[in-house]
Amino acid sequence: MHIKDLCTKCDHWTITTIIHDGETATFTCTHCKNEFDLPWDTNTRYLIRSIRHSLKKRTKKYPELLNLKHEGQGIKIQEKASDPTA
Repeated sequence: MHIKDLCTKCDHWTITTIIHDGETATFTCTHCKNEFDLPWDTNTRYLIRSIRHSLKKRTKKYPELLNLKHEGQGIKIQEKASDPTA
């Protein structure tokens, strides 16, 4: 499975691959190849759903995330200043 996620190692938004064997899920940044493992359980599946849900909100603020379509791509996003009138 693939998700768009912020890699904590390279600090780029990228496509992250998730492969699980029923016991362990391996998350791999396709931009820098950083990997980490989590147990494949309810908490990890909830984490994946949360990442997908929060991404919908982030794409409204950062539409450049919509351009992230291929493994290996990385997008560095600069924080936008908050609009005090919003």
